[in-house]
Amino acid sequence: MVAAVVVAWLLSVATAWAQSDALLVLPVTVDDDVTWMPQAVRDVSRGLRRQGVAVWQEAGAVAAFEARGSASPTVLTDEAIEAWSSEAGGALRSLAKGNEEDALVRLEAANAFARASIAALGRDSARSTQVVDTCLYLVRAKLAVGDEAGADAQASECVRLQTSVEPTWRMHPPQVVDRYQAAKDEPHDRSILVESDPSGCAVRVNGSLQGRTPLEVEGLYPGPYAVQVECEEDTPGRVHEIDVTRGATSLFVFDAFDRAVRTAPVLHLTYTEEPSQARLARDARQFMSTLPASGVVIASRSSDGEALTLSLLRGTGADRTFVRVPADGGSTDPGTLTQAAAALVAGECRDFAVEPVASLDCRTGQPLLTRSSRGRVAESKPRRIRPPRGQFVAGVTLAAAGTTSLLAGYGLLIGRRTAGESWLEQPSNLSRQDRWLRLGTGVTTTGAAGGGLLVAAMPLVLPYQSKTPWWAWLHGGLGVAAAVGSIVSAVTASPKPPTPCSINGPDPAPCVNRERDTDRAILLGATAAPLLTVPLVYLFRRDRPDRRADILPSVVVARSQGALSLRGTF
Repeated sequence: MVAAVVVAWLLSVATAWAQSDALLVLPVTVDDDVTWMPQAVRDVSRGLRRQGVAVWQEAGAVAAFEARGSASPTVLTDEAIEAWSSEAGGALRSLAKGNEEDALVRLEAANAFARASIAALGRDSARSTQVVDTCLYLVRAKLAVGDEAGADAQASECVRLQTSVEPTWRMHPPQVVDRYQAAKDEPHDRSILVESDPSGCAVRVNGSLQGRTPLEVEGLYPGPYAVQVECEEDTPGRVHEIDVTRGATSLFVFDAFDRAVRTAPVLHLTYTEEPSQARLARDARQFMSTLPASGVVIASRSSDGEALTLSLLRGTGADRTFVRVPADGGSTDPGTLTQAAAALVAGECRDFAVEPVASLDCRTGQPLLTRSSRGRVAESKPRRIRPPRGQFVAGVTLAAAGTTSLLAGYGLLIGRRTAGESWLEQPSNLSRQDRWLRLGTGVTTTGAAGGGLLVAAMPLVLPYQSKTPWWAWLHGGLGVAAAVGSIVSAVTASPKPPTPCSINGPDPAPCVNRERDTDRAILLGATAAPLLTVPLVYLFRRDRPDRRADILPSVVVARSQGALSLRGTF
């Protein structure tokens, strides 16, 4: 019963600190000046991390968005195409001279270039044919070195890269042609349903024009495809990599979003005019679902470059808070930014660009003048803040070890009762007595260690809040009940036996009865300690990690006494 309470308690604590993925800091601009963005993203991210908030790193956000969302269209220069053609031609000559290893290396590089640039190369029929020919050269090279399986897999890729063109047959020997034809006969019943807003936009798959949205592109082979939706003529669209592994796959593209997204120098949005709040919310949701991210911190600079506005959008975007901080070319004061980040994640709207700092109405952006009945400015209710990542991980580790140890103590308690009954049946059996004694040591050790580890874990894993939450008081009530049970078990325990239990006396019953009650008292005390620690943490610890109290909890549980202490600065 007590074990079930411990498990339920841990599950409820887990829901208190469970959060979704990291925030994304996203610069927004309506001009072409992006020089301020990298420094602003770094400064804002640093300020948020000081509040214990996880934030996407710059390079990680770009890589994740390009892999899961879309990438900028590749722009190929004549020099790059010429170098690719020259590399493929040189490799073919090496292959003809019998230098298969050199040809294989060079063709791998040429084919990798074609694969990465297929959205651009596939827009021209002549280059599309060259892509297939280069790919089949690699099939030939793999056959030359005896890699039959690799040649078959490569032939399948050649077919998938370009299905609308035929290779230059005279350039390939019969064994290569046979594998190409066999790959074309493989099942190709996959499809991609492409839709867009607005509709009627051109759809390209691996650079080849397929039709206009809404469009279902059928007859595809399994594997990745580069899909582009282009609503403006002669303007290449962003590249969406779709992996068609089974059946039908769908893609919906907001053209306005794709045209606003940029990935250099950092992930950001560039608008042609000032966006509405609804537009920002929709675009923020797109980033949240793609990365994913728990929210988006939109960073926008004032026209004179002297202030930076940070808006935190979550969910539908209706839940919005913002702060303004002074900036000089995108650089902000670390101390001011730390305060601004704390206000932002706490759900407050403030202007740090003025003196004194002004509290703002989150809906209107106007100064907030609401006062309580005592004449003090009413403060917004702060949100729960998760502890810093390192502290949080350490706390979870301690909690897991403590729970395991405490549950093991209850398991040993059951085993010791069985061992005691066995000893009572044969009082003169020394092996049964020894097993009973060893289990007693295990109960005390695991119970005390489990309670101590859980007590130490509580300040590390519990979220920061300005007030003690109701569930913390519930844990405290359970802790009081467990403590009362421990005291009752200790007070009403059977009388102390006349001889030590380690000596085989004539009747072991007094020892077994005494130890049964004290074991129960020890484990109930070890269970009570972390339960009581939960409300104590909120009573003594401040609501933000940058102003937290330094608390060092400790617990001591022995057969004769127990103690819970908290040391530190509150």
